[in-house]
Amino acid sequence: MLHAAAMLIGLFLLGVVIAGSGFAPDVVIAVAAVSLVCVLISARFGGIARGAFGAPQLAWLALSRTGAVVRGSLTTMRAAIAADVTLNPALVRVRTRATDPFAKAALAELMSAAPGVVVVEADTDSALIHVNDEDAVDAADIGALEARVIGALGNGART
Repeated sequence: MLHAAAMLIGLFLLGVVIAGSGFAPDVVIAVAAVSLVCVLISARFGGIARGAFGAPQLAWLALSRTGAVVRGSLTTMRAAIAADVTLNPALVRVRTRATDPFAKAALAELMSAAPGVVVVEADTDSALIHVNDEDAVDAADIGALEARVIGALGNGART
């Protein structure tokens, strides 16, 4: 979802620059339409058959995490500038209750959006994530995020 948004914004800005006539209304509308079509086609060919753009709950969930992601980014930048970075990097296996592949992909995307967390591998029942600071990982936060993803997409979960 975040990659699609970045692609849409990037294509739009690139189109406006290439058009060369600034932000004329007709150019902006045409470039926006072409950018949207390109993103939708690439999402469809990329294997997103359902829900990426038809799940407003997922978009709302991603937007609701913006504050936490920005706070994490600012904390990371402040620590890097102050040079008081004491990292404890680790690989952490996170078991998931989601049964739907799209829900698993959405969860991986939202976890990777947080600074210092990258999903390295995802399989049928878990995700392997690399974290910069193992002590900062909160299992309750990951569980709450997973519950919100499952709830937003209306998918069943393993018990």
